[in-house]
Amino acid sequence: MLVHGCFWHRHPGCSKAYNPKSRAEFWQAKFEENVRRDERNIRELRSADWRVAVVWECAVRKKTLMHLVDHLERFLKSDENFLELQ
Repeated sequence: MLVHGCFWHRHPGCSKAYNPKSRAEFWQAKFEENVRRDERNIRELRSADWRVAVVWECAVRKKTLMHLVDHLERFLKSDENFLELQ
């Protein structure tokens, strides 16, 4: 299971994935590399037959613990190989 901070990992559409106003070019490059690394890591894990669950920071903040546990439990009992909790 990967837990992604919305700011650092650029959760699409999330208000927490804002762009800092200072050093914009630095931050843009940093965020782009983070996203590329995340995509590469997920692709490599899945190609090695690992099952991957990505849990976004905002899901942890707005969902109850039991809601998250229920989704993860269903995922683990299923044949699915990828889950993204937003």
